[in-house]
Amino acid sequence: MSCALWLHNYGLSPLIIEQENALGGMARMSPYPNEWLLGQRGKTGRENAAEFAAHIHALGVEIWLGVSPQHLREEEEHWHLELGGEPAARSLSAAAIVIATGTRFAGEEWLDGVANARRMMAAGRLHLGATAVGEADADLGSHVAVIGGGDNAFDVSRMLAERGIRVTVIMRSKLPKAQPLLVQRLRGYQASGLVTVLAERTVAALEEMDSRVGIRLHGGGEIEADRVVLLFGYRPNTDQPWLCALAPATDALGYLVIDGNMETSCRGLFAAGDVANPAHPCIATAIASGAVAAQQVAKRLAYEHAAAAP
Repeated sequence: MSCALWLHNYGLSPLIIEQENALGGMARMSPYPNEWLLGQRGKTGRENAAEFAAHIHALGVEIWLGVSPQHLREEEEHWHLELGGEPAARSLSAAAIVIATGTRFAGEEWLDGVANARRMMAAGRLHLGATAVGEADADLGSHVAVIGGGDNAFDVSRMLAERGIRVTVIMRSKLPKAQPLLVQRLRGYQASGLVTVLAERTVAALEEMDSRVGIRLHGGGEIEADRVVLLFGYRPNTDQPWLCALAPATDALGYLVIDGNMETSCRGLFAAGDVANPAHPCIATAIASGAVAAQQVAKRLAYEHAAAAP
């Protein structure tokens, strides 16, 4: 949306393609206060996303919702994109493409590797990502098991403890991978006994125990909890066939590699937001990267137009 705003202000005609039924990406899923965005005090990520979308709609930027890229190829210095969706497949030609597919919650492999995990998820007792446990009307019971040792795991555990919910954090590593500040914030609740951190432990299986979940650990031991939350961080959305066919350079985790102008290894193919920013993913950096990509696109198109003039 940031990129489209800047392109619009440069007098260009951006088109946003979104496979969901609304704009906003991961921010639209966040019920948590976003304390890191200047000028947006007291608002949640969900509210931020709604305001951004309202801005884009008010500008009259063209938006195609509920459609997904099927094939992307370069031809005669333009990009040709074929899309699938309702009511019918469509295609378009564009001078530049900006990939802003973002990330998704990690943990699919864990769900497939732990006995009964998928069944517990279908029953609403296991949640992938932090969204569900942050909802105001969430019924979490009195004890939540948080699987993970990073920023999300420790920050969400603190928020749950602040609501008086007992938390058991189960992490594979010996030491937390969360930022020291987040670890420190949880220590007071550990001292009071409200939060327990189990290091160097992994889950072998989940079992249904009446209305609770039994969590059997490798190496022995079992925990009972009302809910289980998987907080393993994020994975970039770069594994779609249409994008893989172009083979843009990625890092070891699959994030798109870009230069200082947000351009990928494929000339004319740019990337903005979390899909190309594993180090500092957040709304603020996504907004900034979208602006940078738009500036470079506008600059290049202006140069090419001038060069082509008689």
